[in-house]
Amino acid sequence: MLITNIVLVNIFDQQLESQLKLHGYNPIFVSDLSSILDIDVPFGMVIIHENSIGEADSKDLERLYFVSNGVPICVYIEDPYKISQGLKFTLIESTLERIYKHEVDNGMAISRVDRIYLTSGLDSLLRLYQQSEDDKILLQKEINLRNRILEHERELNANITGSITSGLVVIDITDNIFLINEYAKRLLKISKNDILGTKFSLVLPDKINRFVESVIKKIKGQWKQHEIKKINFNDTILEISTYRMNDYQHNPIGVLLLINDVTEQENTTIQLYRTEKLATMGTMLSGIAHELRNPLSIISARAQMALRKKDFDKEWAIKSFESIETQIQRCSTIINSLLNYTRNKAVNNSIHKISEILDETLTYVEYQNIFDSVKVEKQYQKGLIVYGDRSRFVQVFLNVIINAADAMEGKGILTIKTMADTQDYVIVEINDTGCGIDPAIKEKIFDPFFTTKDPGRGTGLGLSIVYKIVQDSGGEIWFKSEPKNTSFFIKLPSGRRKIYERKDFVSR
Repeated sequence: MLITNIVLVNIFDQQLESQLKLHGYNPIFVSDLSSILDIDVPFGMVIIHENSIGEADSKDLERLYFVSNGVPICVYIEDPYKISQGLKFTLIESTLERIYKHEVDNGMAISRVDRIYLTSGLDSLLRLYQQSEDDKILLQKEINLRNRILEHERELNANITGSITSGLVVIDITDNIFLINEYAKRLLKISKNDILGTKFSLVLPDKINRFVESVIKKIKGQWKQHEIKKINFNDTILEISTYRMNDYQHNPIGVLLLINDVTEQENTTIQLYRTEKLATMGTMLSGIAHELRNPLSIISARAQMALRKKDFDKEWAIKSFESIETQIQRCSTIINSLLNYTRNKAVNNSIHKISEILDETLTYVEYQNIFDSVKVEKQYQKGLIVYGDRSRFVQVFLNVIINAADAMEGKGILTIKTMADTQDYVIVEINDTGCGIDPAIKEKIFDPFFTTKDPGRGTGLGLSIVYKIVQDSGGEIWFKSEPKNTSFFIKLPSGRRKIYERKDFVSR
């Protein structure tokens, strides 16, 4: 379909406007019939509100056809059951076409516009070639060819949307479903067939509805062009990618959804997370066992002294029991830290203080021998909060910190610094004074199963899992390295932006 201008006289229907633009037409708005003379660009059709036709007689219609340069003229009718007698007579006696508001509402008006525009062009050709029978035959062949081309284009579009191995849904700016393929229906468990032109809120599942509503609000407010969200739906995990659709003037006209079933990928990722957790836990156990031995030795010594003592001094007994209680609490803290780290939890995104997450991470490594001669320097900017899954953030920092300690061979300075990167993100820098990263392997650092450690000492999954967690959380990770100065930078979404989006911002 060639792009053409269509004049709308006294019509201000946003749904009709968006449908015309979506199909390649360019609406031109005028308030009355006389204003058509002021249009200085070619146009291929005029659509006039029924109120502007009124009680027009034959001479008025002739003048209208003259002003419109002979292009097809349509009357936009609000309610076919409330047409005045004068307008009925005019419609019967004239060649005016009709477009009804209910056709616009259900998305069927465009097919009528296409037919009128195409028929008008063909009629013009017919008038030109009526001089001979041979010309009429040629014209008929032209018509047949165009019809075949249109049919081929429809079949091609249907085959493309039907062959895509992703769910495809297009929703216009008026919240109506403009297109949906069969794969999307299967993923979303939609059994209805005739849903084009229907409000998406009446068709899509509730979980999907809430996300689409938020996306459409954002595109109407000129927010970002692309957004991705993973949603648990029935027994599957669906990844929904949304894209803002624009007209030729970059104004939003709708949203396109690509829906994929990523259940198997997510399950594989979860298994990798668990594998890496077990590997990291193995490196922690030796230090924890050593740390437990000290309080247990104190408890054992106090108990043996009590058993050998014949006469109990009250003050001595109180101090002994207090010492035993202190060491038991110390053991309990160590064991609880280990259990918290190894416990499998569903992803639970919420708002956290970044300083608390980092301090919790450090408690997991302070018992390891490799940290005995490592000096930890904290440079926390106050009031920084992040949004995401706390346990996964701990896993990220734990891997990076342990790698830093390995690089320093247990002796050096580990500096942890937090800083705000605009209101939307927080950056954590973890710096070590170790040997640095060999330039020859910098490109492979985040690759799965790549490790520089001796066989049996590492899975090669640590930094690849870190990279995946950070990416899934909407952040970034990168590093700078030279001998005695290596920094990993972890950029995470700020919790303040999430608070702002929820419209319940509180000062912290």
